[in-house]
Amino acid sequence: MSPFRYLGLLMLLFLFSACGQNSADKIPADTVNAPQDEEAQEDVKEESQTSIEEKVELKSFFMRDGAVASYIGEGNEYASYQARTQWHNDDTVSINEDNGGTTVIRTYRITDDSIDLIKEQGEFYEQFNPTNEDLKSLPTLSTFLQLPLEKGTTFDEWTLVNVEQTLETPYETFNHVIVLEKTDDNGAIQRKYLVKGFGEVKREFLMKENDAEFIVTSILETVE
Repeated sequence: MSPFRYLGLLMLLFLFSACGQNSADKIPADTVNAPQDEEAQEDVKEESQTSIEEKVELKSFFMRDGAVASYIGEGNEYASYQARTQWHNDDTVSINEDNGGTTVIRTYRITDDSIDLIKEQGEFYEQFNPTNEDLKSLPTLSTFLQLPLEKGTTFDEWTLVNVEQTLETPYETFNHVIVLEKTDDNGAIQRKYLVKGFGEVKREFLMKENDAEFIVTSILETVE
C-alpha cells in the first residue's frame, strides 16, 4: 500500500471517530434518561388507573329517587314491568317492580366495594319507610354487584363477562355496559346488563329444552 493511500485511510478513520465522539457529546441528557422517564410515566399511569378504579361510586348504578322506568318484555307475559326507585338514605335504596301480575320489592345496601341485597319480598303492596336502624339490622341475602369492575370478577355464582359492551335499547344506545352472567344447575343462563346512572337496563333468561331455546328478555324503554 502506498504511503499516500495509507495516510488517507488514517484520516478517514480519524474523521469517523471524531464524528462519533461529537454525536455522543451532543446527546441530550433527557434522551439518555428516557427509559427511566418512560418507566416513571408508566408508574404514574398505573397509579392513576388504580385511583380511578378505587373511586367507583356504586350508588351510581341506581336511578334518582322517584324515577319510574318502564321495561318492555319478550318471551313471557310478565317480562314487561315498571320499576320505581326509592332512596332511603345515602347508602340504601329500594326498587319496587310491578309486572302487572305481582309487585316485588328489593332493597340494597351500598358499601365501598359491593351492592348487597338485604330485602326481597313478593306481593308487596304497602309503603316501605324503614328507619335507619331498621335498615342496618337487615342481613345480607346476596350480592348484586362487587368491585373490581373487571372482566372475570366473580361473586355469588355471578361472573363479569364484559365491562365494555355496547347495547341498543328503545331508550338509547349505551356504551361501557357491564354484563353479569350466571349459569344455574339446570343449565339456564341469566344475564344482567348494568349502566352507570341507570342501573339495570336489561335482563335476560335463556334455557334450552329439547333442542329448542327459550328466551325471556326485559329491556329499558322509558324513564320518567
